[in-house]
Amino acid sequence: MNISNLIILGAGHFGRNALIKCSKSYPHCRITIVDQNETALKNCAQEILCKTVCGDVITYLNSLPKTTSDLQSSWIIPSAPIHVAFEWLKSNHAKPVQKSEIPNKLLAHLPNAIAGDIGTVYMSYATFRCPDNCPEPIDYCYVTNKPRPISLFEALEKLQFNNFTSIVLQSRQILPGIGGFQFRDLMTLLARTESSETPILLTTACRCHGVMNAFEFRHASYSS
Repeated sequence: MNISNLIILGAGHFGRNALIKCSKSYPHCRITIVDQNETALKNCAQEILCKTVCGDVITYLNSLPKTTSDLQSSWIIPSAPIHVAFEWLKSNHAKPVQKSEIPNKLLAHLPNAIAGDIGTVYMSYATFRCPDNCPEPIDYCYVTNKPRPISLFEALEKLQFNNFTSIVLQSRQILPGIGGFQFRDLMTLLARTESSETPILLTTACRCHGVMNAFEFRHASYSS
């Protein structure tokens, strides 16, 4: 994989781990790490030569010129404690986005689902913390060696529930234990939701883990 520009959102444990590994594997890559914690950024910069930005991660993404080919091909590593794809979509959509609750009947069908803020759910095939070096095998768990019949992102793409439309942004592995997506994937996501006339289940997911938000557009009314 050829990566020339990398944006790491969050300078905590996972962001710092991504910074260290990516700087070694892609020594010529331009790396930017964004966080509101100035101390965490300074610690990262002292260890690895990179550009640091102190501020809100979504505000930073929105400050970038969306049409440049350099940005379109940039890889984003979402290591901040938010659903980056949803928050970016909410701040860029032409229609006002309103979070909605994820129905309990749906939660029962999601693997090891844990509710976060209103309308946000975290899920995982694993019942344990995965190792930082997991290579994400296609059809089995790296830790247990048990078979995985279907990747989580594939299962959620096929999800049908009431009048919701399920849209999934796949997190692709860059290095073992490190996944993300390109900025152009966010633009594609925006285009996919613009024509939707139903409430949406938006998930960012890899083969084993995911974060989901339910939302609808305020100007429309939907039957339950």
